[in-house]
Amino acid sequence: MKTRMRRTKVVAIALAALALAVILAGCGSSDSPSAAASTIFPESSPTGTLPALKAYLTDAQTVLGQVSTTVGTLPAAVQGIDKVPNDSWTSAATQLQSIATQLGDEASALAALQPPSALQPVQDAVVKGIQAAQSGIDELATKIASKPAALANKKAEIQSQVDQYKSQLEGLSTQLKSALGGLAGQ
Repeated sequence: MKTRMRRTKVVAIALAALALAVILAGCGSSDSPSAAASTIFPESSPTGTLPALKAYLTDAQTVLGQVSTTVGTLPAAVQGIDKVPNDSWTSAATQLQSIATQLGDEASALAALQPPSALQPVQDAVVKGIQAAQSGIDELATKIASKPAALANKKAEIQSQVDQYKSQLEGLSTQLKSALGGLAGQ
């Protein structure tokens, strides 16, 4: 129950931050002076520079593409599990743990980027959302790996949880992509 409430709060924060970023992006200008494009070092001004923004957009879209690829593997990880705990559950748990690790790496890569200040709250909310989903997937993997009798005949429930994480992650990715599109004037 607490996990659902936490996920709901993360999504609510992400939506609020997205709305703020879109509003702030509409107030900016794309006629900023040029400077060295880098997302590794801090911006040269509160609004950043056009080359820095373009570099950030490219880097962020690359990471979001990786997240989308990872999320796409979620359903297949549990698709072949039997109705009762057996070796198929061990295999699913291993795949889910691998996916959780990938999501952690992708969240770290996204967190390492230096967005324009108007986009920082959105990026932070998306990173927290990815990390929350990563934690949930890892917990599910651990639960499946232990093959508890309480999970017997719960295949549909496990697949439903995976689908929820997939949907949540796709929504977070879409929110940041929308904010990026607003900043890029797309």
